[in-house]
Amino acid sequence: MSRRIKFPWRCAALALLGAAVAGPAVAKPAAAPKAEFHVTGLGWWDNHEMRVSLERLLGAQRGETVDANAIEDAAFLLVSAVEEQGFLKPVIEIEFTPVSGAPGKFVFDTTLATPLPRPLSAKVVTFHVTEGVRYVVDAVRIDGLTVLPVKTARGYFQPDQGLFGGGEARAHTPSRLNQAVDVLRAELRQHGYAEAQVHAREVKADDRTGKVGLVIEVVEGPRWEVASLRFVGAEATGVALTFGRGLEHRPWSPLWQQDVRERVRQIFYKEGFPDMTVALSAKAGAESAGVKPVDVTAAIAPGSRVRVGQVRFEGNEHTQDSVLRRRVHVAAGDLLDPGVFEQARHGLARLGVFKTVDLRYEPVRQAQGPEPVAGPADGEVRDPVFVVEEGRRWDANLLLGYGSYEQLRAGVELQQMNLFGRAHRTRLELVQSMKSSRGEYSYTVPELFGESIDGTAKLFGLQRDEPDFRRQEYGATFELKRPLPWFNTDATLGYTFQSLRNTNNDLSTSSVDQKQVNVASVDLELTRDRRDSPLRPRHGSRLFTRLEVASRDFGGQTDYQRVELGAAFHTSWGSSRWIHLGLTHGVIMTQGAGDDTLLPVNKRFFPGGDGSIRGYQLGEASPRGPDGRFLGAKTYLLANAELEQGLTNTWSVVVFTDALGMAVRLADYPFNERLYTLGVGVRYQTPIGPVRLEYGRNLNPRAGDPGGTLLVAVGFPF
Repeated sequence: MSRRIKFPWRCAALALLGAAVAGPAVAKPAAAPKAEFHVTGLGWWDNHEMRVSLERLLGAQRGETVDANAIEDAAFLLVSAVEEQGFLKPVIEIEFTPVSGAPGKFVFDTTLATPLPRPLSAKVVTFHVTEGVRYVVDAVRIDGLTVLPVKTARGYFQPDQGLFGGGEARAHTPSRLNQAVDVLRAELRQHGYAEAQVHAREVKADDRTGKVGLVIEVVEGPRWEVASLRFVGAEATGVALTFGRGLEHRPWSPLWQQDVRERVRQIFYKEGFPDMTVALSAKAGAESAGVKPVDVTAAIAPGSRVRVGQVRFEGNEHTQDSVLRRRVHVAAGDLLDPGVFEQARHGLARLGVFKTVDLRYEPVRQAQGPEPVAGPADGEVRDPVFVVEEGRRWDANLLLGYGSYEQLRAGVELQQMNLFGRAHRTRLELVQSMKSSRGEYSYTVPELFGESIDGTAKLFGLQRDEPDFRRQEYGATFELKRPLPWFNTDATLGYTFQSLRNTNNDLSTSSVDQKQVNVASVDLELTRDRRDSPLRPRHGSRLFTRLEVASRDFGGQTDYQRVELGAAFHTSWGSSRWIHLGLTHGVIMTQGAGDDTLLPVNKRFFPGGDGSIRGYQLGEASPRGPDGRFLGAKTYLLANAELEQGLTNTWSVVVFTDALGMAVRLADYPFNERLYTLGVGVRYQTPIGPVRLEYGRNLNPRAGDPGGTLLVAVGFPF
């Protein structure tokens, strides 16, 4: 698998265009040079970053010269930044060049007992930093803790960031220590220990080695348990609150309190009380067997009942009012439920054409419109007002990527948003690599049917040099996409008509392969993604199903059914160690066709590559014929297993094994040939996913197979 990196070039293009049409530049007086700052001792990159930060933070204090106050302010900022990395006793030597007189040096005193000489007006200032020893948490002892695993609690004070993550990750500072104490205390209170106390009883630091030993004392106290819950203050509203008993006999915790407030709030919102407030108070009884019963009172201030006036929109200069209005399912005179309007606000944001969508309510003295709005005597009428800020109408990005097979890729992506003021979108993508050319144009209509079904029409073309043939695919697709919330699944249903061609065919079946076949198919894809991150999964799972049914009845020349099923599972194993498992199965059948004569070469399976069995390049793990040339498989089963060990927060090593079973004929389903790979790799985490360098060694290579393959890719393999 490989990833692409987008580089916005719209601003650069506009700048070049502006320079071309603006004509000769008009000379302007040169700005007076500002005082120079330099930083040394942190490494070339950190020196640069710190200098830029100091210049930005000082702002107006940095003119043509800087005085002693500005220099001391900069020194304090520098000391604070260095200490935050665990260097608690840095030495800052300040070298300055005054406007007049000889240069001077001064060792900065953080107590200001010995301040910089005054008056001072410097034009160049250099901060020479000697960081000294870095203080790191080396040992943590926690006394008095029984509610949580000690290992979990220790992790708050001594985070594990891999085998070699003991530097910055475990740096000791007073602020980090206080933060860890607060986190442990908050975790205890989430378990109902409202009186829990946590403090650092002992902090021992070795000034020579920087090793810090901590002794943390925990006094858990009794566990508070809710004995009763009653509601007061809302009796006159007629709103029924019947869920109290279901929340009794649970720990009194911030999460429990939040749950009660939210339940009460949602009930009153639906009854038209948008200004209601609820305050919880607890009265603890006598402790018994380590538990204190708590009587909880929820005091409700309902406010006035409010009804909806006229829904209005502001800021939609290009977007049609009707597009917005049909996403707000409320009529004048309805009870004002803020939850409904928040849902509508999120729906407007999902259109993808607004930078921001804000909501406010404006009170009115009487209903607007041809007829007054009916309401209770103590009621109010408010106009919900959606304030939108429209985003850019078009965008352009340069695309760069790399994969072991296609190698370097480059392309351009052009997008146009909010066509005709109806939130329609178009996208054109053109990509060229060392092995392929690809283009795609799509037109998307959001919420084509209802508020959850988007419609997209696509035109596409692909030409790629496979190991033993040239793939050419051109066609069009129309698809509908909607979430299935009851299954936590995204579903896509589409119709595709495409021309599938193969040239330069050197496959073992080249003598009988059709050079071109027109295919019409109905396609279904279901995806259930419960991973914590699609770019760097550490926990969770992903399931997917792809079904492609081609038929002459749909307008094509052939009949086949192509199915792919896949599952991936990710979990941790110890500290900074993860297990990744993947299983993928594919099969292609030709029900309705007399034989495989018209089965397109393009639709057979050609395993191998950085997202498949990693001892082979793309397609090189395909079955081989008697002549040693490749064949396309009709069925395959691929299993991937990885053990990843973190080294630092960004680097990790991985040991993996891949197993592939495949068959050319369905009579040998699910497979009659097996290949195995064992490999190692190193990964560097980036914002677009891991950069992977992996070597897979083939355990049972066939004649003509490589002994192993070195792969470079961007993105998670499965």
